[in-house]
Amino acid sequence: MNGGRVDLKFLHGRIATALVLFAFIAGVYGLIEYFRKHEISPSYWGVIVVGNLTAVGQGIIGLIMALGGASPARDWVHILYGVVALMWVPLIHFFNRNRTGRSETLIVALVSLFEAGIALRAIATA
Repeated sequence: MNGGRVDLKFLHGRIATALVLFAFIAGVYGLIEYFRKHEISPSYWGVIVVGNLTAVGQGIIGLIMALGGASPARDWVHILYGVVALMWVPLIHFFNRNRTGRSETLIVALVSLFEAGIALRAIATA
């Protein structure tokens, strides 16, 4: 907070860090579940949805900042990474068409790790 106002740049950065950690942990957990031969549980789906909502919140803050005149160093690249990060759940559904069981767990884990990488790249381009 800065004089009673929220510093959006600081908040955007902290949520970005949280998104990287969240997606990485979700990916590693998914790999562990895959090797333990477990299917996706409803609670794991909840983790994925919360991660995607974190990305949505991140995008909203970025949009507010952009509308207020803020601009990352490499605009279009940073925005592209942000758009891809928003596609966590849609990517999972795209790659998991007609898959069930253990292979579905692997896809969710790999997409989650991909999201962690995308979030890291977005941070690097800001």
